[in-house]
Amino acid sequence: MPGKCPKCQNVVGNVRAEQIGITNMAGNTFSGASYVCPHCQTILGVAVDPYAFKNEIAIEVMKRMRGGR
Repeated sequence: MPGKCPKCQNVVGNVRAEQIGITNMAGNTFSGASYVCPHCQTILGVAVDPYAFKNEIAIEVMKRMRGGR
């Protein structure tokens, strides 16, 4: 059952994902996504972009397998 946007109170059956950068306390930046209400564009949540994260992990594994750091 879809929930309601906390700002506009419209039922949110889907969200719009927008690409953003996420910076941690150490200053490292990761690709992320913000999920926004399609009615009023309020940010409903933020997460690491799973596709970009998967690709970054694969690249790092390949570097280490080749002996690089």
